[in-house]
Amino acid sequence: MTIIRLTGSTPMRGLAEPGWRGAIEDTDAYDLADPARRIKILSAGALIISGAADHVMLHRHREHLTGFVRDGGRVLVNGQVVLPFIDGLCRWLKLDYRSPWDLRPHALSDHPVWNGVDYRDLHFRTGVPGVHTYEQLQEIGVAGFYGRGYHSPLPEGAAAVTGIGPNSLPLDYTYPLAKGEVLVHGGLDLEGFADERYSSSRLGPNLVTWLSAGTGTIGSRTPEEVSA
Repeated sequence: MTIIRLTGSTPMRGLAEPGWRGAIEDTDAYDLADPARRIKILSAGALIISGAADHVMLHRHREHLTGFVRDGGRVLVNGQVVLPFIDGLCRWLKLDYRSPWDLRPHALSDHPVWNGVDYRDLHFRTGVPGVHTYEQLQEIGVAGFYGRGYHSPLPEGAAAVTGIGPNSLPLDYTYPLAKGEVLVHGGLDLEGFADERYSSSRLGPNLVTWLSAGTGTIGSRTPEEVSA
């Protein structure tokens, strides 16, 4: 099973690394414009799309990316979607927040990617060295890195996974599309929150396990159709 991460910035540590990171292959998102490279990308079992990728460019390949999911592929979409590039994606909307508690992420429904993750470990971040309790992070940390917005309206059949703030607006959601599934995280790249010091370390291996259950292939589409 190959998991390809379409990037638009500094690549994550890749195949030479042990553990879950070694299961992910970084590829420049602009490779979709090259027919031969696009065939390789769409032949993967699953995709991660970085929030730093060019969403305008991805929109030009909406048919290809949608076909990938419909054929059984699983995709993690990161970032602030303004121009949907897979059927069913909804727009990201900025949250009107006043305090760190308006940005508190919390579970709305179970999803295997978040198994074992304490959402308090996603609320605050700090550059102060060391491991800190949640109470300490409230004093020295900054909220909002995990997400500062929400999605609306959700597509038919979608489930909100993570809510944000007191109104539990949908920050993370998932929805089926034919044989495949799309998971959306409306913030900085989800895989980047896999911090080995906290329960959020589970995000990395959980994500790889979930993506690996996809059956994305070129499927019934011929290489000529994929390259068109």
